[in-house]
Amino acid sequence: MRYKHQYFILDIDSKKVFDENNKELHLTGNAYRLLVFLCKNKSANLTEIGEYLDWVKDYDENHIRQYRYKINTIIGHNVIEYKNGVYSLVGECNTDLLQSESVKLSKMSKDVKINIYPAIIAAIMLLLSFFPFPYGYYTLLRWAVAAIAIFYAYILYSAEIKNIWLWLLIAIAILFNPIAPIYLNDKIIWNIIDVITAGFLIGLIIRFKKIKKVDNL
Repeated sequence: MRYKHQYFILDIDSKKVFDENNKELHLTGNAYRLLVFLCKNKSANLTEIGEYLDWVKDYDENHIRQYRYKINTIIGHNVIEYKNGVYSLVGECNTDLLQSESVKLSKMSKDVKINIYPAIIAAIMLLLSFFPFPYGYYTLLRWAVAAIAIFYAYILYSAEIKNIWLWLLIAIAILFNPIAPIYLNDKIIWNIIDVITAGFLIGLIIRFKKIKKVDNL
């Protein structure tokens, strides 16, 4: 979520503050938290602000004045005023959900880099399993698919992408794991699972190529 003010933009997800020209401002600590609180609540007294910052610690007016001064100085405008015991945000601070989602998507496309070749190799091996091979091939298949699923799951998890793609990769890693193998007596069921898994891996490539139009995603 992002809060958009006349003089600043507050990005809750990245915990960053930008000026009206989209230049990042170095606002941190309780000063940052006070700005977040006032963007959400518009105004508050000392008790309410103190409980938000840390209900155990006793904050006095000197603390809040310091945070207020820091905010106004860094932003370059008097965006927080004090009157009759109440600290208020000057001007409107509107939520900008659409822009926030755009930033998340941009971050995902920039940071997530998925090599397509492991998925292609695994998909081919899964489809070849329809042919009669020695038992060792199916053991190798388990190792390959489980390892590749873990590899992709790690990439998504590291990029803080915790959605259905991640959970399905984890499920595939468990299903194909060679250490505590899951046995199914009916080969037809395994064939169906192999086809679905191959399709999922190809879908993974297609999905991320749509997000980032770069060959190495």
